[in-house]
Amino acid sequence: MVCDSDNKVLQKLQIYFKRCTGLLPYSMVSLDSSRIVVLFFASGGLALLDALDSVDRNEIIEFIYSHQLLTTDIQDKKGGFRGSNLIGCSSDPEEAKLVRSKYDGSHVTMVYSALSTLLLLGDNLSRVDRRGTLAGLSAMQCPDEPGLFKAGDICEERDMRFVFSAVASCYILNGLDSINCENVADFIAKCQTYQGGFANLPYLEAHAGATYCAVASLSLIDKLESVIPSGSKSRELLIKWLLNLQEEGFHGRIGKPDDTCYTFWVCASLKILNCHHLVDKNSAVRFVTRCWNDVIGAFTKTPDQFCTPDPLHTYLSLSGLSCLCASDNLKTGNDVKSMDSESYVYRNLQELLNSDRLLTVYPELNIPERYHQRLKQIHLQWSKK
Repeated sequence: MVCDSDNKVLQKLQIYFKRCTGLLPYSMVSLDSSRIVVLFFASGGLALLDALDSVDRNEIIEFIYSHQLLTTDIQDKKGGFRGSNLIGCSSDPEEAKLVRSKYDGSHVTMVYSALSTLLLLGDNLSRVDRRGTLAGLSAMQCPDEPGLFKAGDICEERDMRFVFSAVASCYILNGLDSINCENVADFIAKCQTYQGGFANLPYLEAHAGATYCAVASLSLIDKLESVIPSGSKSRELLIKWLLNLQEEGFHGRIGKPDDTCYTFWVCASLKILNCHHLVDKNSAVRFVTRCWNDVIGAFTKTPDQFCTPDPLHTYLSLSGLSCLCASDNLKTGNDVKSMDSESYVYRNLQELLNSDRLLTVYPELNIPERYHQRLKQIHLQWSKK
């Protein structure tokens, strides 16, 4: 086990994620409309490091619930969660009822982020309007493209990202019967390309992020074997395509530069397919090491010195490496091909991966396995009511 005092990377990551649960710096002003997503990455990072006790959980829980759209206040009875109070809705639950706007709508990704964060913070989801939220998610199914979901009532954007957000949210709420899972499986099957990966929509280019959303969704609705059976040509092509996305780190499309966020999208997909052991793990750690910002204590998108760290790339770097924790071919030592100043980061990351301080991630939901087991207990309690 790694001691906090001995692992500087661990210390700095804990400080960074804790900071991201509060006021955000000017460089993150563009994320203000998605505060719930930022909280998911920050809380998820602390959860992976088993350090959630460092924040006021109740305060964050109340903040998230203040962004819930309750069906008691909505005429069409479709609920969910908004991403922030940017459009003028108060974060105070009582005041929020008085300032409803026609632009104040739920977003499927915010629903997934809110539910996941509540679960991470120890909430039992008892205050979630399950019926209204599931009705809202069901309403996001696209009638002209069965199995596809749009982002929200006031956002017509639609692609594989929102399929995953809707499926994962319904899974968390134990309400997969609220959506047509057969249509979801059929739609995802149509998005597999000749390369093996999945696209955001049919006939588009395969993309690692879309592939994760497709594979994770199929696993959550128990359709993975029916769409891409073990031993099939489609499964073989998918695995080869994913493995070919690694140069040093991982990239999202063939021929594109490496990017730390794909550490998760690729490694999580391979873990769901039970092929994460085929990754060059030491190379992956080296790339993430080169994207470390030692001043801020977080990871950037690329090794570019002008690239600013952000909670998304920091969390996905960490959760991606967590997908590789259970593999046995991660070396320790000084296998680093970079400057001396990066050596301690590389060593600290390897120590973290080989210790019990980095929790193993449940790839289908992108949360630590510990919290997925807790979710199962919540489902069991619901089934008894």
